[in-house]
Amino acid sequence: MAAKDFGAIESDYAFFMTHATEAESDVAEYARELAGVAERRTAIRMLDFGCGTGSFSEQLLSTVNWPPRALELTLVEPVPHQCEEAALRLAGFSERAIATAQKLDAGVRGPFDVILSNHVLYYVDDLDATLRQLVDLRSPGGKLLLAMAGWDNMLLGLWQTGFAMLGRPVPYYAAQDVASALSRWGIPFRKARVPYRLRFPDSAENRLKILRFLFAEHLDTMPRQRLLGEFDRYCQHGHVEVNTHSDHFAVEQP
Repeated sequence: MAAKDFGAIESDYAFFMTHATEAESDVAEYARELAGVAERRTAIRMLDFGCGTGSFSEQLLSTVNWPPRALELTLVEPVPHQCEEAALRLAGFSERAIATAQKLDAGVRGPFDVILSNHVLYYVDDLDATLRQLVDLRSPGGKLLLAMAGWDNMLLGLWQTGFAMLGRPVPYYAAQDVASALSRWGIPFRKARVPYRLRFPDSAENRLKILRFLFAEHLDTMPRQRLLGEFDRYCQHGHVEVNTHSDHFAVEQP
């Protein structure tokens, strides 16, 4: 599934999550979309595509507070130990055994009432094929909820800057690619802009943590000092502070 190995940059990703309000903003938007779901169903089949360690879904499920007897959860995550950690972390939210898989086509059984993919589709090998699979896995009345940043997000702007230094296009997808695919297929969707802030104590090492999270193995081939300088404009009072946003997509099955 993933063209980016998160296993090697776990601590850098954790640094980003600790110093960004992205997760809180995303949870609030998803919870708004999911309001009333439990009232309309006695069972809720949910697919978490790209669950990581399950920490984000733990926040979301704590917020929506669905009855454990109702939730049937399937997790897809290509990093095996992260998938195992997620299944353990989320076990208390469902009275049923949690299904796990490393790929969508590895025994994932739909349909699902709720499909969540939170900041994952940047890294899939084939966006069209993956997005089509997710769309087709919805149940009647089901929701597909996605979060993706667009090219106007500062961090994705760093992608553009870094890969341009190598004379290469960005090898990842963005929110614009999701919108283009859904529009091309004639699939109705709603989109909302969700703001968040990234703020961390300014140091070369902390800037590097963000760059390692963004570029992973590609960073070693890039002019590091030039990329470190991209944070200068966001530095104030000893901190780097970036106010940016992501796009949320909601696709509902009629």
